[in-house]
Amino acid sequence: MPKLELQPQSKAPPLIAAVCDYWKRKRGAAAWPRRQDIVPAEIKQWLPRVLLVEAIDRGADFRYRLVGSRLGEFFPAEPSGKIMSEVLAPFGVVTTQKTLETYRSVLSMREPLRVKGDGAWYEQSLKYFEAVLAPLSEDGVTVNMIFGAFDFMWVRVDAGARETVDDEAWNTARALLG
Repeated sequence: MPKLELQPQSKAPPLIAAVCDYWKRKRGAAAWPRRQDIVPAEIKQWLPRVLLVEAIDRGADFRYRLVGSRLGEFFPAEPSGKIMSEVLAPFGVVTTQKTLETYRSVLSMREPLRVKGDGAWYEQSLKYFEAVLAPLSEDGVTVNMIFGAFDFMWVRVDAGARETVDDEAWNTARALLG
């Protein structure tokens, strides 16, 4: 089971910590920032690992509004503009259900949620992840979007040996190996 941390306080990887701080600055005195408060030019360095999802029917499902290029690599097709349950269907029922549950938690708790754990919880092997999922609200009453960022660690299995590499190192190695 992944570890869930409400209002993340513990030491986080730089990306996760920076996105949490950004969300807090954008929130200001409000309960939550609005979508238009998240300015892509201000988070340019994080955009490849950032996403925005819109809640549909109070969390019955979600629509991917923005999926950073690094995150998009992990989907079978471009997810932006598509319904989460449909995009995740190729990963299996358990992955889809547990991912939806995690996003619904942000809607119900109405607080930033730091999620970290083994991909096995979502029936996806060979990765460890940390993420922050933070609520956005257009009207200041209803959480209707989620702003998030993901950082991955990959476990590479080679001739029976296991080695953990971070997202950057894994992608560099993949590019070099063709």
